[in-house]
Amino acid sequence: MARTDIDGFAKWGTEIPSVPVLLSVPHAGRDYPSELFDALRLPPAALLRLEDRYADVLTRRCVQLEYPVIMAHRARAWIDLNRDEQDIDTEMVQGARRSDYPAPGVKQRGGLGLIPRRLLGEGELWNRQFTLEEVQHRISSFHRPYHEAVTDILEQMRRRFGVAILLDLHSMPPISGPFSGPAPQFVVGDRFGKSAASRYAELLMTRLQAQGYNAALNHPYAGAYILRRHARPGANIHAIQLEVDRSLYLDPDLRHPGAGFDRMNNMISALVSALADEALGSANLIAAE
Repeated sequence: MARTDIDGFAKWGTEIPSVPVLLSVPHAGRDYPSELFDALRLPPAALLRLEDRYADVLTRRCVQLEYPVIMAHRARAWIDLNRDEQDIDTEMVQGARRSDYPAPGVKQRGGLGLIPRRLLGEGELWNRQFTLEEVQHRISSFHRPYHEAVTDILEQMRRRFGVAILLDLHSMPPISGPFSGPAPQFVVGDRFGKSAASRYAELLMTRLQAQGYNAALNHPYAGAYILRRHARPGANIHAIQLEVDRSLYLDPDLRHPGAGFDRMNNMISALVSALADEALGSANLIAAE
């Protein structure tokens, strides 16, 4: 399938979408500009913790089937596509004034704002402040074009099919914590019903559970900026986040693709197909009313 490369990300199957579902992968990039390493306080291996390790490779079957896919290659350490471009930590940006930006949110206070600042257990990432000009360049050359591309693709889908769904793919470390049953292996997020019609999240939950997986809805991940920005359920543009336990497709060290890789590829493509069928059926019902 033809691939379109733009600075920091690539697209497949988006010129004339074959289905009304766009699979996006914003956090799996492994392209680290040299400026990052020059400014890094910690060993480079520490940045792997920011990656949704090899989640991009889970789109391989979808690409083969010519489903629409958009994927970031630029590393999350460069700039986080799942944060608002106003979510700037002014303490780490020379020339940025606190009064020019909204009050810091929970993620920013934890060191995971637009430009990640620190990692739990590792400390500060960078040995210097970045300039406001550097940050604005990252926004204008990568963050903004990525989101503009997502917006354009979803609108094209809505015009073509009457409906569009963004399935935002992430991966998570194995979860441990206070759950009433087994820890979830998948987490479906729709911002508690704000970013998508409930039938789409329910469909994913049902499909995953039927395959024997433990799945949770909106806990502990309900979705963040990408869903807030792109979801317009009232206009029939829906957005859902899907978190996949990395142990399902990586080796025991969670560093490289493992024995479950092919199964997860097939699972992701099956979920996209199921969402597409549900969306097209719903759109036809609406059109007939």
